[in-house]
Amino acid sequence: MRVEMRHVKRAMFLTVLSVALACFAGVSPASNLQLMSEKMAKQDLRRNIVESIIGYKVKSEGQFGLTQDANYTVKTKSAAVIKGVVEERIVYDRNKDICICTGYIELDDVKNILGERIRYKNVRVYGVGFGTMSPQYRGYLMAMRAALVNAYDELAGKIVGQKISSYSETENFVLTKDINKSMVCAAIYGAYIPNVDIDNRDRGWGWDEGGNAFVKLVLDIRHVKDILGNRITYKGPNVVEVIGRGAQVDDLKSKSDGEEQFVGKGMAPSATESRSVDLPVARDTGGVNAN
Repeated sequence: MRVEMRHVKRAMFLTVLSVALACFAGVSPASNLQLMSEKMAKQDLRRNIVESIIGYKVKSEGQFGLTQDANYTVKTKSAAVIKGVVEERIVYDRNKDICICTGYIELDDVKNILGERIRYKNVRVYGVGFGTMSPQYRGYLMAMRAALVNAYDELAGKIVGQKISSYSETENFVLTKDINKSMVCAAIYGAYIPNVDIDNRDRGWGWDEGGNAFVKLVLDIRHVKDILGNRITYKGPNVVEVIGRGAQVDDLKSKSDGEEQFVGKGMAPSATESRSVDLPVARDTGGVNAN
């Protein structure tokens, strides 16, 4: 009797296993692209929150003389240990392999980029992060990062000010040399992107029709100092808004050959929203394809 029951149970197990395997037959294996893109978006969220709370050290230089090769560079630096970030919403586009993660952190006391202790008293700070493993769509996210860096530089230049260096020469009424340089050095903390949710009509980030990115930053100017830690004297409004811009391709430099293109498709888990992310159809960018 026991032997018969053992055979019956084994037969039932094999039947269930066969049905399960039949259900998964023809289903392509899940890709790790989504997992990696989500991980990247989550880490980018944490970075952006750190930069918002702890702050940035910003240094920029611009060169726009009429006889100079135009050049604009911005260098930023921020570092801190962070915990307690809540990932509030994760959106993943399976066709484009783009992940957008929004979240927040509840703050108490933190040290800013200058080492000063700031009391936020349970303030909630929101942020957004982006991620993709697909080369043809990474340009959009790189443009978004460039726009954020530019927005911080715009804030610093607007509040702290720019150092302008100018020199010109003429010969026989003709301009022979023209130098126009700018420099900004500042430490900024407390700036944030308003309305980070992807479905917010007034969200503070996005792309224009050409594929260039934009980021809006809002800052209470009482949270700004120069690079030496000196408090800034500013007689404008307490709250300042700027918009940073970022491009996918440097048209001033020769275009490199396009990389091999691919779009990963993965299965979205229940905690992640599977949906399309609207991207503009950009002009020819030398291998970057937005379709």
